[in-house]
Amino acid sequence: MVLFYTAHDLRRCGGQVGMVPSHPTVLKCNPLQVVYAMPEEAGFRKILSSSPYVYLIGVAGDSGSGKTTFTAAVRHLIGDDMVTTISLDDYHLFGREERKARDITPLSPQANDLQRLELDVAALKEGRGISKKVYNHATGNLEGPVYVSPTPVIILEGLHTLFSERLRRLLDLSLYVDPAPDVKREWKLKRDRDDRGYSPGEVRQEMIRREADYRSFIAPQRQYAQAIIGIHFSRYGRELGWSRDIYSIALKMEPLPWIQPDVSFRFDLGSLLSLPGRSCSMEFLPVPEGETKRVMIRSDGFFPPDMADPLVRAIKSETGRDPAEFFRSRTGILPTEIVQLLICWKIILHRHAIHDLLASPDSWKR
Repeated sequence: MVLFYTAHDLRRCGGQVGMVPSHPTVLKCNPLQVVYAMPEEAGFRKILSSSPYVYLIGVAGDSGSGKTTFTAAVRHLIGDDMVTTISLDDYHLFGREERKARDITPLSPQANDLQRLELDVAALKEGRGISKKVYNHATGNLEGPVYVSPTPVIILEGLHTLFSERLRRLLDLSLYVDPAPDVKREWKLKRDRDDRGYSPGEVRQEMIRREADYRSFIAPQRQYAQAIIGIHFSRYGRELGWSRDIYSIALKMEPLPWIQPDVSFRFDLGSLLSLPGRSCSMEFLPVPEGETKRVMIRSDGFFPPDMADPLVRAIKSETGRDPAEFFRSRTGILPTEIVQLLICWKIILHRHAIHDLLASPDSWKR
């Protein structure tokens, strides 16, 4: 028995905490209305390094959907020394050849050790290390085991990240990456052909074979995500995707109750008019989905380099790392990078709120 909070507990209760077992516990309390105020005495990295709390981020989506693009950016922006990424491919039960013999795809829950995954994630949440296998994409075989120690932030990336209720309860933040079908086809074809050695015919055949399992087991996880990243080809030209990594990116997420007033996107007319060949657009829309209230920010094109300066400075002040160093170009900002900044900022705000709750639980009851 150890003192820890599940993400589900922190989202639901106003400071009622106690000794809870490794299984997530639903506490009966009033919903928590978080005010995301930044403590002046400590930055984000100081909070991470001084607290035993393990912040879990779950990123789900189909194979070849771009999950790694966003998890790698979060890891770099927060700091590689503070973040561990665990691929759920490591929990496959069978290697590539055995899956073929069994006529089963990795998208099927029956091809994965999800029970072991749940136990390992619960252990990491409690601050305990785990031993696990590693899936080698080059050989299609499971190797290891390797030992994984918990870090202040752990990212779970894979096909079944939001599949079980127990996993969802352990997560502090959940994302679902949802590229349009035509984008996903092109990405997967390029990745599996260039990086994993498949022929184009093999990739197309495998995509057709996996489609039913995708619709049955992967796509339904979208409804459980707190943030959804939608990806389409740019309105300014489909070819911009491959040539310049420009796509139309829509981030749908639950509204933030509070945000610093000086953190903003700015569109300086001087920057825009001095570069007449630049096309870009951004829109903000409320997007109700059943009982879930979300807001959407959609960006497309190539934005002036100073457009996100306030947000870049805010993240740098919290993490000590300059996000601009990781931008693909020095002459502008891509929609993908805008979404990466927004997700990183949401993580910082949320982790500060958890810090406040853990530091003074009684204040949340009033």
